[in-house]
Parts: sequence; C-alpha cells; structure tokens
Amino acid sequence: MKLYHHYKDKAYKYIGIARHSETLEELVIYETRYSNDLGRLWVRPRDMFFENVNIDGKSVPRFKKIPLEIVTSTDVSESDIKTLAPVIEKAFGEWDEKWFYSTFNQHKKFYLLTAFVEDQAVGFKLGYEQSQGEFYSWLGGVVPEYRGLGIASNLMQTQHRWCVEQGYKKIQTKTQNRFREMLMLNLKNGFDVIGTHASDEGGMKIVLEKKLEQK
Repeated sequence: MKLYHHYKDKAYKYIGIARHSETLEELVIYETRYSNDLGRLWVRPRDMFFENVNIDGKSVPRFKKIPLEIVTSTDVSESDIKTLAPVIEKAFGEWDEKWFYSTFNQHKKFYLLTAFVEDQAVGFKLGYEQSQGEFYSWLGGVVPEYRGLGIASNLMQTQHRWCVEQGYKKIQTKTQNRFREMLMLNLKNGFDVIGTHASDEGGMKIVLEKKLEQK
C-alpha cells in the first residue's frame, strides 16, 4: 500500500521514484492527503524520505509506511456483514440490506477479504463458488478516501492466489461502464470481456472472466 505518515502525523500518498535530469539523484514523488495551499505534489531526495530522524531522543522514520491488513474468512458471519455494511455504503453510496441478503442467502462457499488500515475497515472483496472449478467475484470496493493507494489491487491479487490454491480454474465477475476504475483494474489483472447483458439497475452489465494458471 502507498500510504505513509510523516513524523508530524500528516498523511501522504507515495507515488514513486524519479531521477533528477542533471544529477541522476533519486527523488521520491509524494502527494498530500490533506488540504495544502502550498501544493499537492512534493519531491524529496530518496535517502531523506526513507531516513530516520531524532525526535525527543528517539530515532523514528521520517515517513512511516502504514501497513495494510487483510483479514480473510471462508465462513462469513453476521459480525462480518455488520463490518461490511458501512464500507459498502461508503463505497457504493448505499447499503441495501434486502438486496444483499437476496444473493447472499442463495450461495455457500464464500471467501471474504476485508482490508483494514489502522484498525479501520476501508475495503473488501467478497465472492463465492459458482460451480465446480469456477469462482465468482461478487462484490468489492474501497471507501473513497482510501482509493488510489493500491488496496483494491492487493485484495484482488490475494483473492486470485487463494482461488489458485483451492483449485479453481477460472474466476468470473461483472461490472458496468460507470465503474470505470474497477473495469480497468480487472482488465489489467488478466480478465477478458466475454459478454454483456441487460442489468436490472439499467444499462448493461459487462461479464469478465479470467483463467487461472494452476501451480
């Protein structure tokens, strides 16, 4: 994940390494995650970004990487769903309990991943066995303020590794054009568009499928 905290407790998104065009010095490009009248994008020498500083006699990282914790479950409980509900509401703009359970109650063999940042649930990915050898990635999302940090990619890659370990040969999912970021993420991670169909919500649903390579 690309989230860092400065030792003064400001949050930043790590973007990557650039080189000074004249000296070839490595520079870190990073972005504020708070309002700053001086600018949004910043650069700093790589060694300085990753160095420790002495604060009140203690050596601490100048920028501390905030870890992403992914909790997994194959036995989705009511407690898990209670945790998911506000994440779904923030990610999609609503939490429709009746709609959720109308699908949830029809399936078994679920696999849930919940992403936590500093003990706060900020994203999830939930799917189930669709048929023997095939897994369906049903729902997934990240709350808006934590998007762009690589969380969705981490969740997807973790799900795919688990599916390979379980012997699934392919994963299928569906999305809509209005969810452009999710569509692009699926395509970048090996999914192919295999069809479309009308959505009950209006518009078209795009059907995607990925074949898994067994180890």
